[in-house]
Amino acid sequence: MRAVILTTLCAVTLLWPQAATATAIAAEAAADPGTVITIDGQHLGSVFDGIGAISGGGGNSRLLIDYPAAQRNEILNYLFGRGGAALQLLKLEIGGDADSSDGAEPSIEHSRGQIDCKSGYEWWLAEQAVARNRSIKLYGLQWAAPGWIGSIWDRADISYVIAWLNCAKSHGLTISYLGGWNEHGYNIGWYEKLRTALNAKGYRSVQLVAADAHPTEGPYDPASAWAVANAAAADPTFKAAISVLGVHDTCDWPTDGYQCESTRTARGLGRPLWESEIGDMDGNTGAADMVRSINNGYIQAGITGYLEWPLMDSMPPGLPYENRGLVTADQPWSGYYTVNRMTWAIAQTTQFVKPGWRHVAGANSAIGDSGSYNSYESPDKRDWSLVTENSSHFFGQQVSAQNITVHLTGGLAAGVVRVWATNLWSADPATWFVRQPNIYPRAGVFSYSVPAGYAVSFTSTTGQFHYGATTAPAAPMELPYLATRDASNEAWGLASQEGAFIYRPCLRGAAAQCIEQLAPAPPIWWELPALGLPTPYAIVGDPSWTDYTVSAGVLFPAATGTASLIGRFGSQGGEANLFTGYEFDVRANGSWEITRNSDAGAADILASGSVAAFKPDTWHTITLSLNGSQVSATIDGKSAGSAIDATYQTGLAGIGSSWSLVQFRGLTISGEMRDNVGS
Repeated sequence: MRAVILTTLCAVTLLWPQAATATAIAAEAAADPGTVITIDGQHLGSVFDGIGAISGGGGNSRLLIDYPAAQRNEILNYLFGRGGAALQLLKLEIGGDADSSDGAEPSIEHSRGQIDCKSGYEWWLAEQAVARNRSIKLYGLQWAAPGWIGSIWDRADISYVIAWLNCAKSHGLTISYLGGWNEHGYNIGWYEKLRTALNAKGYRSVQLVAADAHPTEGPYDPASAWAVANAAAADPTFKAAISVLGVHDTCDWPTDGYQCESTRTARGLGRPLWESEIGDMDGNTGAADMVRSINNGYIQAGITGYLEWPLMDSMPPGLPYENRGLVTADQPWSGYYTVNRMTWAIAQTTQFVKPGWRHVAGANSAIGDSGSYNSYESPDKRDWSLVTENSSHFFGQQVSAQNITVHLTGGLAAGVVRVWATNLWSADPATWFVRQPNIYPRAGVFSYSVPAGYAVSFTSTTGQFHYGATTAPAAPMELPYLATRDASNEAWGLASQEGAFIYRPCLRGAAAQCIEQLAPAPPIWWELPALGLPTPYAIVGDPSWTDYTVSAGVLFPAATGTASLIGRFGSQGGEANLFTGYEFDVRANGSWEITRNSDAGAADILASGSVAAFKPDTWHTITLSLNGSQVSATIDGKSAGSAIDATYQTGLAGIGSSWSLVQFRGLTISGEMRDNVGS
C-alpha cells in the first residue's frame, strides 16, 4: 500500500490544475468564502442507516462464485472491505425460480415441504460480506416465488419466508430487514400476519420494510410512491408492524439525483425513509447520479438509507441490464474484472460515515449553483465527516469550481482534516478516490475549492484507503466446456434464466450428479410475461463461440416434458423467453423441433418431426450442431433433422426444459471460437 499512497499523493496537482498545494487552494477559497458551512456537533439530525447494494432482481451476481480464488477474494474486498465500497447493507433476493430482470435465482423450496438450505449462491455471498464487515446488515426481499405458494400475499408465503429465515440462520446469518414483494404495492393484512409470525418464531428483531414500491410510470408522483405512509398513518396496527418505509428511485427514474421527493406524511411517521432500491445507473457514468442522490436524498426528502441496484454485473453477456453495478465480473474463466467508478462514488460516503452516526442538522444543503454537501457526526459528538459534490443541479449545466468555508464547532474535533476526492466525470481510474493533502483548520475554520465534476470528502477520522489489486487479463472462454458442479450446487458458469438447474443425484443407473430442472410448475412471476409462457433455460459461454456441438444425456421422469439444447444465444429481449439463437426441443412423446428464436417475438420452426416416445426413466443422448449456416440435431446418435440458416453466426450455448422435472448429464460443448469476436 505504501507505493499506492505515494502515487496518489503525487497526483494532487493533476486533480487541481488551478492550485498546486493545499495552501494555495485555501488561499484562493479564502478570497471568496463561497458557501459557508457550519458543522455544529450539538445540532443532531436523523440517524444515518447506511448505504448498500442489491444482489438479486435477477442473477446479476451468478458468476462471482465461479471466479478463481485470488480474483474472487479481490472482488469481495472491493465490495465489502474497508478499502473499497465498504458496503453497509446487503439486500438479497429470496429466490423464486423465475426471471426477475437478468435471470432467475433458485428457490429454497421448489416443491412444498422439500426445503434445501444449500440452494443457490446468495448464502455464500452473504457469508463473504459478513466475514469482511461484521457490522453489515442483511435484508431479504421476494421478487418471485415457486408456484406452489399460490399467489402473492398468500398465507402460505409467510411460511415460505419463515423457512428462508431458518435457512439463513443455518448459515450463521442474521437477517436484520425483510421486505414484502418487490414493486407489488403492499397488503396490510399480510404485513400484520408476518409480524405476528416473526415474533412467534423467534424473529422479533427482524424489521419489516414497506413497501419496496416503484414510482408510477411517467413523471414521478410522490403521493403514489409513498402511499404506504398514508396507510400506516391511518392504521396503528400496520404502523406498529413496520419499521422502515422503503421506496424505489425517489430521485427520479432513471435516477439522476437532481430532485428527490418524499411526502409530509412519510417524513412525519416516525420511521426511517429509505431508497430501498436506487437503480438503472450505468456503473461508470452513473457515479455522479449516485453521489447526488445520497446527498440530495437526505437534503430534499429525508432519506437515510440507500441500496444501489445491482451489486454487480457478474452474469453472461446479452442480458438486458449489463454494465450496471460496482464491479463488472463476467469472465470467471480468465479471472478478468473491472472495478467501476460507482464503487468509489459510494466510498466517498461509506469510508467516512458509519451507520449509527447522525446527520448534522443545518449542515446539509446546496453548494453554490451546482453542488451539495452533507455533514455527519459520530455518536460521541467528536468525529465528523463532510461529503461534498459539485456535479451540477440539472442536466447539461455548465459547472465551475465552488468555494466552501467550513466552521467546526459544538465540540467537534478541529485538528487535522483528511481529504479524499473522486473525479465523477473521468474514465481514468487514477482520478478515483485519491488522497489529497491534509488540511489544518485555524480556530476551527478551513476553506476549500471543490472542482467541477468532483466528489470531495473531509473527515476527522482515519483509516480510509484505496484498495488496489491487479486483475488478470481478459480472454475469450475456450472450448471444450464440460459441466461440473460448483459451490452453489449449479453447473460452473451456467446461469439460469428461468427455472432452476441444480445438481441432484442422477436417476436410473447414472453415476454421480446430474443437472436437474427442479421447478415443477410455473412460478409466481415478478412481472407477468405478456408474450407467452416462458420456459426454463440456462446459458453458458462466450460470444466468440461459432461452430460447435452441444450434447447431453437427458432423462424424463414422466411421460411428459421437454428437454432443449440452445446454440448461438446472442441477446435477450424484454422478456426472458425472447432471445436470439437456435434451439433443439425434444419432447417426451417423441416429437422434436429445431427453431430460430428471436428477441422480439415468436420463434420460427426450421425443422420438425418425431421419433418413438421416450420411456420414462431412461437415458437418451441429444445433440445440436452448428457449422456455418447448417443447424443439425441428433437423438441417440441418429440424425433427427437439419436446416440451413445464416441468421446467427456466434453466441453462447445452453439447456432448457418445460415446467417439469428433467435431468441432464454430461453436458458438453465442443468446437471452435471466432478469433475476431471479443468476449
